[in-house]
Amino acid sequence: MEGHSTNMAFPVLTAAQTRAAEQVIFDRGVPVIDLMEKAGAAVADAICETYPPNDTLILCGPGNNGGDGYVVARLLAGRGWNARVAALTSPRTEAAQIACQRWGGDAESLDNASSAPMLVDALFGTGLTRPLDRKAESRLADMAYASVNSIAIDLPSGIDTDTGVLLGKVPHFDMTVALGVYKPAHVKSPARQHCGQIVLGDIGLSKIAQRIAGRKSFDA
Repeated sequence: MEGHSTNMAFPVLTAAQTRAAEQVIFDRGVPVIDLMEKAGAAVADAICETYPPNDTLILCGPGNNGGDGYVVARLLAGRGWNARVAALTSPRTEAAQIACQRWGGDAESLDNASSAPMLVDALFGTGLTRPLDRKAESRLADMAYASVNSIAIDLPSGIDTDTGVLLGKVPHFDMTVALGVYKPAHVKSPARQHCGQIVLGDIGLSKIAQRIAGRKSFDA
């Protein structure tokens, strides 16, 4: 897994460019769930390399970011962690539904879930353009405040990927695992200050991202 900080030279792609890079992978015949498994593994590896095992609550949204969260929950549980899932709603994409089935555990309601020392935010990642629902925003803030360590998958929920603007109240996270490539919000204020340590998780997009970016690297 790549563990580069954002002061190093790596491509930075917008939300649309990231989707284009992923589409190249899909056009090669790779199923979405396979890329989701790689993303979840990158996040689980980053967590295990940084923190000792702890009770962990993974907040899962309805899309593929939530699907990544289900993968993380399954992998952490497989490594002996006490992992719980709290879902905003049922998964709505096919890949997220598969990831949820593979998780196989219970999914608590976000409204009623209790906090944990370790929090993983998999509610919404790249591509969000509007604020979170007020109740979800409040629950995320409460969970993050109550945790000892908080990790965001790709981006903290509530951030505009391309501008780095906060779309609402966004907690400060200890670590963010950028999936495949950095996004503008990883290097732009005020979003950058909410990401904490940024780790780049390798999901096989590096070479494609360099081509799409039109240059070999981006000096953040």
